[in-house]
Amino acid sequence: MSERNGFASTMFTFLTGAAIGAGLALLFAPRSGEETRRKIREASNQLSDDARESYERLSRDAQKVVEQVKTTSEKTLAQVKSLVNEAKESIQGESKADTPRPTKTTRTTKKK
Repeated sequence: MSERNGFASTMFTFLTGAAIGAGLALLFAPRSGEETRRKIREASNQLSDDARESYERLSRDAQKVVEQVKTTSEKTLAQVKSLVNEAKESIQGESKADTPRPTKTTRTTKKK
């Protein structure tokens, strides 16, 4: 999971640096104001599209991880319940076997 966070952080840093670099390059390029604004708008749109794609991809990946955790948790919970029930049955069986059964006692009567 930490690898995904590291990748996302690296990707965010890269995209931020690319946007800043592109913005500075456009501002210092010898172009007319209209052309520079058009280039900035195009770069901004491209950056926005890239960020949206990255977000959607990361969201899909996160949803897959959540589903995997949910499935694994449900399976584990079912196994734990099964083990608990088996342990209860075992304990109940042992306690029944250990309990002595009442025996019939015969009373003898004294003859006088």
